[in-house]
Amino acid sequence: MRLSSVNHIETIVGDRNAATGDDRLFVMFHGYGNDEREMIRVIDGVYAGARRTPSYLSFHGTYDRDYMGGAYWYPDGCGIEERRRECSAVGNAVVALLDSPMFASRRKILIGFSQGGYMSYRIVREHPDVFDAAILMSPSFKGEEATDGTAIAGDTRFLLLYGSEDHTIPLDDQRTAHRVLGETGRLESREYTGVGHAIRKAEIEDIGKFIEL
Repeated sequence: MRLSSVNHIETIVGDRNAATGDDRLFVMFHGYGNDEREMIRVIDGVYAGARRTPSYLSFHGTYDRDYMGGAYWYPDGCGIEERRRECSAVGNAVVALLDSPMFASRRKILIGFSQGGYMSYRIVREHPDVFDAAILMSPSFKGEEATDGTAIAGDTRFLLLYGSEDHTIPLDDQRTAHRVLGETGRLESREYTGVGHAIRKAEIEDIGKFIEL
């Protein structure tokens, strides 16, 4: 089912909790130039072969690309404050959507790729008590070098995934991600040899282990 929620954030909803007994709810954000189906393919891959099927909210980026198709969450090359404002607006809307008795008993897991990974990180930083886990796949992390000395509050567990040949995300930004998330004491990370800014089977397998399928 497709719907438009707060602030015209479009999403695809798949809720199979009643049928499977799986209390996880995946809240998903795609990368630049893709759409909400990207993350559905990822989570379907994670659950392939499992007896359960996932429940999810897979969101469509707030800006559509002219002519080329796909969408994005914040303009390419925008400044730090603009990027954070865009993420805050989406995060506030999504958290408001989740503030419902329908989702109260669910374990909520963020998962995002690239821009969507950065979005997931910013949502946890601003809403630290909402999510049980956040899976950040090749996240952009530009501008997060200085965090004003404030650690990420809450108990959210993090899984951080990068390819060793990912040149889309500069190495310094990857190091920043490791440092900022590592300071929580709740970080697991993986690096995939020979992989660029992409998603591979090994990552899918590691996500399954992380969420204990």
